[in-house]
Amino acid sequence: MRRWLLLMFMFLSVAAVAQPDRVYKSLKDVSDPEEVYILRLRGKRLKRIPPQVYGMTNLRELDLQGNRIASLSDSIVLLANLERLVLSRNPIDSLPPVMAGMEQLRELVLWSTRVTSLPKEFAVLDGTLELLDLRSCRLLLDEQEAIEALLPSVKKLWDYACNCPD
Repeated sequence: MRRWLLLMFMFLSVAAVAQPDRVYKSLKDVSDPEEVYILRLRGKRLKRIPPQVYGMTNLRELDLQGNRIASLSDSIVLLANLERLVLSRNPIDSLPPVMAGMEQLRELVLWSTRVTSLPKEFAVLDGTLELLDLRSCRLLLDEQEAIEALLPSVKKLWDYACNCPD
């Protein structure tokens, strides 16, 4: 009985150390990149994704809302286990085609960015991507239709299109 209790205690201790639901809000708090599952770097005035983020191979959610990121590097695909990517309120106007290789990506939040189209390579994500949030993006009707044709089975959140002159 004692041996069983000891084994159970050891198992629970190891499980508690992993903490896959722990939210990191600063890179300074990260001692082991392998332990990071959720990283929220909101409003940090970042102009790019910090290089150390690409070493977080277990990262499931990356929230970069409200920064100054204007473009993403192709290194984004190093985050192969990423399920949720939040890029809201960044001056991003396009996404790299290599993101089509992010097979685990379920949610892509681009709310209030400058994105008006997606690379044609994103068509492969139609079976895995579940949500695409393009609210507060200035999409014209033909741009919305192109995204709809590219990702027909993905739930999309967006505002009504405007064919108004600028």
